[in-house]
Amino acid sequence: MPARDAIEQARNEVKTSPTHVKKLPSTPAGAGVLIGCMTLLLALLLLDAPDDPVESDQVPEFVQLVVAGESSKALALLKEIGGHKENHTEAKSLVKLIRTGKPALAPEMQEALFLALRGIGSRKATKDLLALLKHSTLKKEVEIRLGVCRALAGSADPAAVDALIDRLRDVDDTVIAAAAEACASYRYAQEEVRKELFQTVCDLYESTWNQKNSVSPDPKDKVGKVKAERRWEIVEAPMERALQLLSNASENDPPSWRRWWNKNKNSRWGDIER
Repeated sequence: MPARDAIEQARNEVKTSPTHVKKLPSTPAGAGVLIGCMTLLLALLLLDAPDDPVESDQVPEFVQLVVAGESSKALALLKEIGGHKENHTEAKSLVKLIRTGKPALAPEMQEALFLALRGIGSRKATKDLLALLKHSTLKKEVEIRLGVCRALAGSADPAAVDALIDRLRDVDDTVIAAAAEACASYRYAQEEVRKELFQTVCDLYESTWNQKNSVSPDPKDKVGKVKAERRWEIVEAPMERALQLLSNASENDPPSWRRWWNKNKNSRWGDIER
């Protein structure tokens, strides 16, 4: 008789003969019967216990939709996948699609894929995401660097801190802004991590502000002035938010933040409660 059938039979016997448990004689044999019943009851509990969760993987279905040209359905599925918190299987599968380029994804689809990765927030996919930034071809694409920063914001993995600091110094303004947004997600990280990110963001926040204000009003230098103003317009808000969340403080402008940092960099910040 299979083990499961034996347990089911035991279940029925226990249910239909409760007096056998209540009125056992005070003898070694009775004690043995009692122990046997208790063992069966424990087996019943194990039988009814839920199995270990198995991570779903809807990425193959997503690929099929992309290949079939069902863009709307593919985007809807990506949104659903993004709700699967810490589904490491799906996260690694999504990153693999970016790395291999198969199937080819339209810009809108690729952007949605990175946002799904942010929603999943898998630290087990961090290594794969960082590898995209070192890929000989992919690292040159602004959309890839931008997407990786957005995806990393979902996990706040300490292993990604150095990569985010590098992206804060990116040549593209939108990537810098995305890196700053990712830094803000580290507000509950250890103090030393928060301080390292804060200092980098603060330095760049101040230097960008200074550059904007120091550009000569000379009409011949319109390109430099527009470029400096555009960068400030793009990075100001995400950098300001990162400084606030990392420090749990509030200041009004770059000089004020610089003074705050100089005053508090050597003091203990403590943990920020969730």
